[in-house]
Amino acid sequence: MAPVTRFAAFKYKPGTTDAQKRKSLDDLIALYEENAHMVNYGPRGGRNNNPEGFDKGFDVVFTVQFKSKETRDEFIPDAKHVAYKMSIMDIVEDVIVYDYEEGDYGY
Repeated sequence: MAPVTRFAAFKYKPGTTDAQKRKSLDDLIALYEENAHMVNYGPRGGRNNNPEGFDKGFDVVFTVQFKSKETRDEFIPDAKHVAYKMSIMDIVEDVIVYDYEEGDYGY
């Protein structure tokens, strides 16, 4: 079973405070710590520091590597994961979640 890497990015709504952003990230880290049996690593991430201007306004990105598609599929409907997603809806304007198997380009 090949691992699945998740790339995710958050764009916070205007007016979101630094304290709200920090709490959302602390809660994200705690979520994956509680589900450590499902992941090889993560979350790893940070804020953009690329000067080219292609960040599309996203504030923070992270990666997580699930042990397999099966563990990723187990994580998605997990009650704590669903609760986390609901807890950030008031402060997040946009989200990107992209899961992939390394080297699988589909052709």
